[in-house]
Amino acid sequence: MAPEPRVYWFTEEAPPDTGGTGLVAAVIAEGLVRAGVPTDLIARQTRPPRPPLEWYGPVRVRRTRPGGHLKGTGWRALPTLLFYLLRVAFLLCIEWRRYDIVIVSSMKVIPLVAVPLCRLLGKRCIVRIESPAELTEPIASESLAGPGRLVGRPLAALLGRVQRFLLHSADRVIAISGDLEMRLGRAGCARARLARIPNPVALDRFRPAGEPERSRLRAQLDMPAERLVALYAGRLSRAKGILRLLDVWSEIVRRHPGLLLVIVGSGRGSFDDCEAEARALVRERDLEASVRLAGPSERVHEYMQAADLYLCPSEYEGFGLARVEALACGLPAVLSAVGIAPEIVVSGSNGFLCAPADERSLVEAVSACVRARSRWPEVGERARAAVAEFALERVVGRYVELCRDLAHPAQTATAARIARP
Repeated sequence: MAPEPRVYWFTEEAPPDTGGTGLVAAVIAEGLVRAGVPTDLIARQTRPPRPPLEWYGPVRVRRTRPGGHLKGTGWRALPTLLFYLLRVAFLLCIEWRRYDIVIVSSMKVIPLVAVPLCRLLGKRCIVRIESPAELTEPIASESLAGPGRLVGRPLAALLGRVQRFLLHSADRVIAISGDLEMRLGRAGCARARLARIPNPVALDRFRPAGEPERSRLRAQLDMPAERLVALYAGRLSRAKGILRLLDVWSEIVRRHPGLLLVIVGSGRGSFDDCEAEARALVRERDLEASVRLAGPSERVHEYMQAADLYLCPSEYEGFGLARVEALACGLPAVLSAVGIAPEIVVSGSNGFLCAPADERSLVEAVSACVRARSRWPEVGERARAAVAEFALERVVGRYVELCRDLAHPAQTATAARIARP
């Protein structure tokens, strides 16, 4: 029997960073290791720096210089990015005997060296598309602003063509949602190279809580038992629609007195951080009695288990993992129709959808959700059932199968012939 493939997984960030991309990569990598597929997670160094080698459970996490966040820093990031790409290329070349498959989270930068070097070295390369912005903005709009825009726009067009070429050259391109799969098809990615694999959810952790447990959690998390608690959990960034939600919160509370919005998360590390603006807006609009900014927490699943409903009016999502986690907890959720939400939510049945970047639609969706309070138990049951396909074990199993298929195509083909009736 052929040995298990060895995987190097490249991502911009890794735990303890709280970014969704890095956390998902770490969770899947852990599943691969436990399934017998050796996997190293390779991320950029943080600032301040962390140890160059540490562990996330059984996963070896390696950090390469240079460190710090680059997104949204404009043209100042160019020398740092070039240095980083050189280090990635050097690592792939000198360690070519230690891996069989390279997985890259995001097509923005690392595939520029990972895809061609894997072809040259006889390795397999998988690229995960994390967001629609990767396909529409080869260079972030923030980096195109200012004095460099005259050079930046032609450079962005050239980079876009290179990225589309790399989509044809990667062994597999993973779409984490149907929307991204459709966009990749329109970008010319061959169907044979596409694999649609969603992000995983730990359904044993993100689950509904019984009434005694829920009451205990509400007391611990300072959620008043007598009030309806609406929860948002995630990055405090403009793209998540937090400022838009706060803009209309006064009207929502006028319609539904006693509603309390609890916001869990931080904007730190996000290029479109809006945490300071959100806190200022709460003060300026006199929302302290109906809005609580709880800050970042490692108890997000408990906040979800204790809340009454979940709100997330994102302007765009590649997937929207926190939204799926809320559905897994059986929460009636008001979600903008982006990312995975329109594929799994039937508005009024297992959740409530609103149009992205539309304040009026958001207000009406929240009102529809609150008016349906008597149906929340059945809405929550349907919500959890809708996300069963994202169970961690199922998603990891698909990655294990994909890696084995790429590493040992002849063996896979033989097995398929034997199994064929």
